[in-house]
Amino acid sequence: MRKLTYYVGTTLDGFIAGPDGQFDFFPFEGDLAAALLAEYPETIPAHGRGPLGLDGVANKRFDTVLMGRVTYEPGLAAGVTSPYPHLKQYVFSRTLARLDPAVEVVATDPVAFVRDLKTQDGEGIWLCGGANLAGQLLEEIDELIIKRYPVVIGSGIPLFDAPFRPGSFKLTDSRVFNTGAAITTYAKETSIPILLRPTTGADLDRVTAVTVDEPVGWIPADRYLEELKEGMYRPEWTWIAEQDGRVVARALWWGRATSEHPVALDCLYVDPSVADRAALGARLISAGLRAFAEQGAAEPPLYNLTLPNGWREDPAAVAAADWRRDAALGAGLTDVVERLRLEWTPEAGLPASRGRLVFTEGTDEEFLDVFRRIAVGSLDGETRRNLVVMGAEATAREEVDFYLSCPGERSWWRLARTPDGKVAGLALPSATPYARNVGYLGVVPELRGQGYVDDVLAEITRVQVEAGAELITATTDTDNAPMAAAFARAGYRTAQTRLIWSAPEPGPAS
Repeated sequence: MRKLTYYVGTTLDGFIAGPDGQFDFFPFEGDLAAALLAEYPETIPAHGRGPLGLDGVANKRFDTVLMGRVTYEPGLAAGVTSPYPHLKQYVFSRTLARLDPAVEVVATDPVAFVRDLKTQDGEGIWLCGGANLAGQLLEEIDELIIKRYPVVIGSGIPLFDAPFRPGSFKLTDSRVFNTGAAITTYAKETSIPILLRPTTGADLDRVTAVTVDEPVGWIPADRYLEELKEGMYRPEWTWIAEQDGRVVARALWWGRATSEHPVALDCLYVDPSVADRAALGARLISAGLRAFAEQGAAEPPLYNLTLPNGWREDPAAVAAADWRRDAALGAGLTDVVERLRLEWTPEAGLPASRGRLVFTEGTDEEFLDVFRRIAVGSLDGETRRNLVVMGAEATAREEVDFYLSCPGERSWWRLARTPDGKVAGLALPSATPYARNVGYLGVVPELRGQGYVDDVLAEITRVQVEAGAELITATTDTDNAPMAAAFARAGYRTAQTRLIWSAPEPGPAS
């Protein structure tokens, strides 16, 4: 891959030019001048090559030069539109028109352009300046060659015009000349440590600047900021991996506004430039989980990954899911379930009810008893795991406690009974922070297979619609084919697929 070198002269006080772009105070003489002409002849512009005896001299290091508008314009004032015709010339500007066929004006993102340029065949790339372009390309610079002159000017244009973000380079060469000038060469530190940490308010701009271009669900800035205000995202639940002042990975854990600890990891991002995205993702998740455990979280938050329908037929979606899966597994979230997210909208019409069930209110103990009965033979993955680990009683209580904690109202809950008063199941219309939700429904084992699930789902849908719902969401495991079929019959369409990773339960209940 080609190397980007910032080769530039500076004063002792770190300026590459005076306040108005002056640079004629830099001496060009003696043994320093001889070394520059011998080693970097291509950095001399065309109008100076003849007088300095460089006509016909081959390039030594660079075949490409990058300039900002301010660096390019002084030549224009002198009528020079192609200052380095012996190099491929690029000028970065959103306002400048192309004035010479030998000079290409680049109006797109400099970072993306340079990353692509590095992958092309060619020799070294010389970043000529100025400070603004160098600041934008700071993280892409592979080498610094600094000509430091024994001159102080007090004020002027600095080496870099960029936000504060410390970076590391290692010294590879240093030479001092009889003129008092020095040339120091630095290489980009290739083993810069990565810092994993929760964010603070000062990190907000960098956290929200992250964008995900893979075909997976992610949290854009506007949603993050809105839910940050509501306490569903929090700085201490937002973790970043930072390298050389740059965010190279981000993990957003979510919880309810009333939660003491986060409930789920909603969005995991690792920059594509990271060689092993899964490994860094695993480190970041693990760091967050350790911190939450130290803060008293009873169990590790799960990880939700949202994928488009038919994602297995999309190579990009498969690749995005694969490294995130490896990250989850590497962090100890080894239990996985695939779940469908379904939606009902008015266009689907109300599902028909056959009127075979009567829906009544019930006490907490009555609901607890029905939850216990419904758990037997359930095809829901989480319910089956909980039965093995906790037993029926604890599983039922956990379900009741969970739905009591949801935004929905307890007064919405109903027991489903046959006309002779026998309990057939239950209907728990609920809500999320975003929409009305089916919540929980089930039929007792002895009445399954008779279509009662359709009646229960129709009742929940009716209740939500009468309350004004324009959107009703629901979820079910892909392995729970009967439940998925019931949703389809009721007009619920599959909107997304979710992969959910969680930590394994400690062991079966005694």
